[in-house]
Amino acid sequence: MVVVVEVGLSFFTKEVRFSPASTLTPSMYFRIVAVFLSACLTVVVATGAKSEARKGETVPMGHLQKLGSHRPMEDHVKVLMEIPHPIDFFNEYAKPDIPVVLKGAAKTMPAFKLWTDAYMKQKSGDQEVQIEPGKKENRTRVAIEGTAAPFSEFLDIYNTSDIYMVDSIPTGIAADFYLLRCLLCGGYTDYLQMSVMWFSSGGTKSVLHNDPQDNINCVLSGRKEFFLADKKFLDDLVFSSTGNIDIDVDAVDLLKMPQMKNVEWWHADVEEGDCLFIPQEWLHQVRSYGRNLAVNIWWSRLYRFNHSDCYVDSEMKERKSLPDGASYSEFEIKNGSGHKGSLLEQLHQSKKKQLTLQQMIDYGSDLLSADEDFDEREFLRMGKKLFKKLDTNKDKVIDEDELYSSNVQDLYNVFGELPTGYSAEAVDGPDEDGSTDGGEEDAEENSLQFDEDDTPGADHATMQASSHTEL
Repeated sequence: MVVVVEVGLSFFTKEVRFSPASTLTPSMYFRIVAVFLSACLTVVVATGAKSEARKGETVPMGHLQKLGSHRPMEDHVKVLMEIPHPIDFFNEYAKPDIPVVLKGAAKTMPAFKLWTDAYMKQKSGDQEVQIEPGKKENRTRVAIEGTAAPFSEFLDIYNTSDIYMVDSIPTGIAADFYLLRCLLCGGYTDYLQMSVMWFSSGGTKSVLHNDPQDNINCVLSGRKEFFLADKKFLDDLVFSSTGNIDIDVDAVDLLKMPQMKNVEWWHADVEEGDCLFIPQEWLHQVRSYGRNLAVNIWWSRLYRFNHSDCYVDSEMKERKSLPDGASYSEFEIKNGSGHKGSLLEQLHQSKKKQLTLQQMIDYGSDLLSADEDFDEREFLRMGKKLFKKLDTNKDKVIDEDELYSSNVQDLYNVFGELPTGYSAEAVDGPDEDGSTDGGEEDAEENSLQFDEDDTPGADHATMQASSHTEL
């Protein structure tokens, strides 16, 4: 094909003499050249793609093209023109895992108007933030090259640099960001995990990944495009060692990962002032455009919605009237709430909806064992005491009621900090029958047993453990 292109070029670049009677103008010749070259290059690309296929194998639709080219999208994500009440949000979107765009929801926040570069530099310029190199996300590279710098330095250079910021909201401006009305009752604020600010001059491309928590992404400046796919496709895809789907989002190799051709996908165009709800574990890939500033709020999935919290009367006949939002700084991210959420996730993955001592110890070991100061013997002692304290009916398993009644500070004192993006599935994912390894054993058959000197109800103030460094 290279020879064909060169021949075509030599033919069309020969000197051409035009006479007054000529029916072809010079501009027409140039157009012919452009069309010819475009056709040649298309054939070259297609021929190169086919050469990678095994003999007799057809090249899949979308091979080596942008993510989403493998099949037509299922639909655009539903758009709501107003922020729903928490009861409706839970029943219609959070519980059934349905993404939704909340049109203009972020425009109700002070941050939408206030967060200019000058304002943020004045309010939080001295605070250090994490800066990551390369607008096309590369998690291996980021782990090596990511660095911290004063927010003011980032603001000075981000418009002319191949970098972006990803960190929690700087404290000096956190009060300007609001939790939306759909999260203001029912229990969401008891399970808040973190906030994450994403900031660049645009042109960023994330990897294809998922998050272990429900979250809302609000775009305060610029625009984002989301590729979204249901978590039901997770088992068919291959994750890299850094936790994302192992593909190039600009040139998906469907010969190396043919499973991708079956992945149904939805599109969300999140414009300035819009917010997008992304259900737990849903796959998503994000592209940003223009000066791009957005904030994610993550929370543990609610398996129980506190309806009484959303009504003004005990008979639950009149719903609370809620504002469009409330300042993020008014809400406390409770130490240990992430552990409760992760353990509830693991409990719900098991067929009997209960946790054994072995599962709880495995959960903590997975979190803490990488710490060089980890004392396994002390951790086992504390873990057994914690389990006995939670097991209020003394049946040697922890059920949903007991876990919901647990004190999150007790969990924090034993398990420490929860790493960003941690998933309970990393400890014990469900078997093919929907159970979790170890969850179907009788309590008497657990590999871990209580010692004679283990006493239940230990004061949580005596439970001290090394905190796990956030990833």
